[in-house]
Amino acid sequence: MLRALSLLVLCFSIVGCGSSDSTISIKGKVTLDGQPVEKGDIYFTNADPQFGQEAGKIANGEYSAKVHPGQNKVAISATREVPGKFGPMGTEPLLEDAVPAKYKLPTTSNLSVNVTKEKKDGYDFPLESK
Repeated sequence: MLRALSLLVLCFSIVGCGSSDSTISIKGKVTLDGQPVEKGDIYFTNADPQFGQEAGKIANGEYSAKVHPGQNKVAISATREVPGKFGPMGTEPLLEDAVPAKYKLPTTSNLSVNVTKEKKDGYDFPLESK
């Protein structure tokens, strides 16, 4: 009996004994004025305050992320090198924002998405610089 109880406690502490992760793996594309955003981050803030913010990396205009289902505000940040310009040390390239500031914060971004278990991809964000 004691051994069974020990195994049960061990099971709960290691894997949660059947509790499933409620996030969903999604993917999509991020473009700016029709061109892929080369490198950046995408953030999802669920409308349900019990969930924290989830994020994914953008590479060559594509991203994947694990997100809680439901309505999510979306924020996107990305930088790019300024050709021919260097930072204060003179060796590293100078970086500038690659997407407009209006997309960078969940509080200012007008981007949102309703994540569902039925849809895994096609969560695309065509951004505009104007």
